[in-house]
Amino acid sequence: GIAGELVKGATTTITHTRKQPRQKITESELRDMIAHVQAQALEESRKDLAWETGHSAIDVKLVNSAIVNVRIDGYRITNPIGFQGTHVDVSIYNSFAPIVHLGAIQTIIESLELHLLQVAAEPYAVSRCLGTEASTDLSGIFIDIGGGTTDIAVVRSGGLEGTKMFALGGRVFTKRIADELKVSFQEAEKLKLEYTAEKLESEKRDKIAAIVARDIEVWLSGVELTLEEFSQGKRFEDNKLLPPQIYLCGGGSKLPEIQAALKTKNWAKELPFSRHPDIDTLHPNKIVTLTDETKKLIDEAAITPMALGNLGIELTGAESVLDSVMEKVMASLTV
Repeated sequence: GIAGELVKGATTTITHTRKQPRQKITESELRDMIAHVQAQALEESRKDLAWETGHSAIDVKLVNSAIVNVRIDGYRITNPIGFQGTHVDVSIYNSFAPIVHLGAIQTIIESLELHLLQVAAEPYAVSRCLGTEASTDLSGIFIDIGGGTTDIAVVRSGGLEGTKMFALGGRVFTKRIADELKVSFQEAEKLKLEYTAEKLESEKRDKIAAIVARDIEVWLSGVELTLEEFSQGKRFEDNKLLPPQIYLCGGGSKLPEIQAALKTKNWAKELPFSRHPDIDTLHPNKIVTLTDETKKLIDEAAITPMALGNLGIELTGAESVLDSVMEKVMASLTV
């Protein structure tokens, strides 16, 4: 799994108008559509990273890619080959990262003498952990609060809209506690964990709560700005409403102030929700494809590694027609 501010994930959609709608769609025609999407996605990702880093010639590499939606004349289709129609919409999720990041992962894998099945953007894996490719009704906002970053993925009607990240995670709260209480980072982390587990005496608990509250507003602003970017994206042109369901995971989500902040109505009033979003926490028992025989995966912090495991199971399963076509396209492209 890979994450971070410079890991860019987005869903690119093209609408292909067929000149001969009565003819059945062939694999060759579908390959051409996918190749067009991929070329456009790579160029957009390079521009985004160049703008954010200030380096115009930044070298990026495709991390992972998946077809998330295919529609023919407005109807969602699992496998378009053999269908007829005029307008074909193909949506593909791609995540890109600077090549130096991926090189570091490859070095670690080789030193451990392991086989690399696939590199995947962590928010992409988390967004898929509640359903499969056949899940067409799943909609929600997945917020994974890790140590260094908060990763956000938006899924609507089974299709992944995109993933975004910002550099504010659990370690920010730990560092604030360490600075305010004049203790080591390790001691501050221990206090934070005891606080979330409600193991501190009332006086110390109140002190930690006051310290954490100072950074919660900044974190909430990050969530608001990120979701605002999603609502202004190309895929929201027809329906600008965000899914009114938020799923939380990651070790940082155990802070009670996180849920409390998201449940306040003020932060979401300027965002395009049909109603104030419901807040739900993802627990390991909600990932039905995995069984924890160790009994050690007990809380929100286990969701991301479990989601990556779930993705690994998908990769070792039977390959779909769309996956097969995608592989052929990727083999012909240099990204």
